[in-house]
Amino acid sequence: MFTAYWGLSGNVFDKSIKTENLYPSKAFKELNSRLDHMKQNRGIMLITGEPGTGKTTTLRAFVNSLPDLSFKTFYVQLSTVNVLDFYKQLNFKLCGQFLHLKSQLFASIQKNIIELAQVRKKLPVIIFDEAHMLKNENFMELQLLMNFNMDSIDPALIIIAGQPHLYDRLSMPMMRAFFQRIVLKATMPPLNKDEASAFIEHHLKLKGCPAFPFTQSAVEAIYKTSNGVPRQVAALCEKTMTLGMYQKITELTDEHVFQASKEL
Repeated sequence: MFTAYWGLSGNVFDKSIKTENLYPSKAFKELNSRLDHMKQNRGIMLITGEPGTGKTTTLRAFVNSLPDLSFKTFYVQLSTVNVLDFYKQLNFKLCGQFLHLKSQLFASIQKNIIELAQVRKKLPVIIFDEAHMLKNENFMELQLLMNFNMDSIDPALIIIAGQPHLYDRLSMPMMRAFFQRIVLKATMPPLNKDEASAFIEHHLKLKGCPAFPFTQSAVEAIYKTSNGVPRQVAALCEKTMTLGMYQKITELTDEHVFQASKEL
């Protein structure tokens, strides 16, 4: 009913959207540029941003752009683990083996990273998502794991992504040794007002919407209510358009946005 009413070919803000169809905001392009820089320099990169700003989506686009012949990606999303489980999870991702002793796991992880980088000539790209949930001990272990040849080479690209308070945690004195080893730190900010409007229009056009349904006042209300966070912008647009469908109207104003926002 929703897609038919608005003349759409599918869900406007589909999570499975092809990465080449993502809205190229300034933050998206800047983060991609920094990720490209890290492909050459390797080491540890830190990405922080509020929930819903598009960190994981941008990483997905980056991963999809990597040629299989030169890169091997490992995505680690289970962050609430102890040190031994951290080792086991990372080792299984790298080689699929089950080992139990920490010393064996340490040796296996380093061996497989070196083999990928130096023998198979593939850069290992290891992504830790939702990393603000990782325990401090796990960051310290990661520091040890990434010490190759007396800390003289960086055979892998390690990307750590999490919410803003992760930066504050890692910059504390007790984490200084790890923090100093981060090659590049990047932030994913929300959309600005113009980008929020363009973001909505971009996604509506992708689904063949015949006419832009939001008035200028509605777009401003969406931006203010969502604070420019793409996930919130998308949710509020869908709620407002659903309300418009039920009320059988095709022009959505700030009043409709405020009504819809009460349901979020």
